[in-house]
Amino acid sequence: MYSPKIDPTLISPLYHQAKEKGIPMTKLVNSILSEHLQPESVSDKPSEPTIPMGFYSTDQSKEAV
Repeated sequence: MYSPKIDPTLISPLYHQAKEKGIPMTKLVNSILSEHLQPESVSDKPSEPTIPMGFYSTDQSKEAV
């Protein structure tokens, strides 16, 4: 089973927040990860990634006025 290492600087804040909520650290971490890893609804996502073409345009045909 994969057990990723948590950044040591996060252990103390996680411990204190879990203690304040009265829950185990593992439950707190699972809750945080679940909240932030939930897939967005399909209707909110464009079907294909879009790039703002005006920003990346290399069209030199327009003369500066």
